[in-house]
Amino acid sequence: MIIDSHAHIYSYDNIDKIVEDAKRSGVETIISISTDLESSNKNIVISEKYKEVFCSVGIHPCDCVNHKISDLDKIEQLSFNSNNKAIGEIGLDFFYTKDDKKIQYEFLDYQIDIANKRNLPFVVHARDSYNELIDFLKTKDLKTECVIHCFTGDKLLAKQFLDFGCYISFTGIVTFKKSTELRDVAAFIPNDKIMIETDSPYLSPHPNRGKTNYPSNLIYIAECISEAKKFNFQTFCKNLKENTVKFYRL
Repeated sequence: MIIDSHAHIYSYDNIDKIVEDAKRSGVETIISISTDLESSNKNIVISEKYKEVFCSVGIHPCDCVNHKISDLDKIEQLSFNSNNKAIGEIGLDFFYTKDDKKIQYEFLDYQIDIANKRNLPFVVHARDSYNELIDFLKTKDLKTECVIHCFTGDKLLAKQFLDFGCYISFTGIVTFKKSTELRDVAAFIPNDKIMIETDSPYLSPHPNRGKTNYPSNLIYIAECISEAKKFNFQTFCKNLKENTVKFYRL
């Protein structure tokens, strides 16, 4: 049995079926990650309904422009719910534009401070911004752990994040036929610092690439990385579960 460390359950209409299908596929727990104030509120409600679902609350870098800094006070209040296990996803995303860099940094800074104050881990989104993120993390007094979600960088970047004590998480991208280098990176990550996620409904793994993704597809990612590591599948799944339980304090 394994844990989907990062999904967006609030995106689905048929959550009952999603959770049941996940359990039948060996996914016993799902962490539903928020991207804005609305999804943070939804995730609290969902996590209270389903014993298999926990959540995080936070504002994604691409959603910062749609919020006020004062909204982060509401995020902090939501973080006190017992089913909330992290702040996130937060971070930096310069893929579409760099015009909102200032506000992205401001929201990231504030939300890391919330994580520190609340003694909660935080979930980091980084796209076209790994080096900027590393430089920023060097300026912060990190009092809690973080995970770099959907990692697609190289070994050098991975080592720098590992040196911060970060966990590294991989999505279905690692299963794509052309992701040979990323599989090498996954093999490089120590077994006590790796997690896996579906990021569903996005990034469906091979052989379901291009289709809507579900937590039930997590098994393909586990199989792919255990093969890349040349590591016993059952033992690897045990490690993955232990890492996720430790990180989210489940």
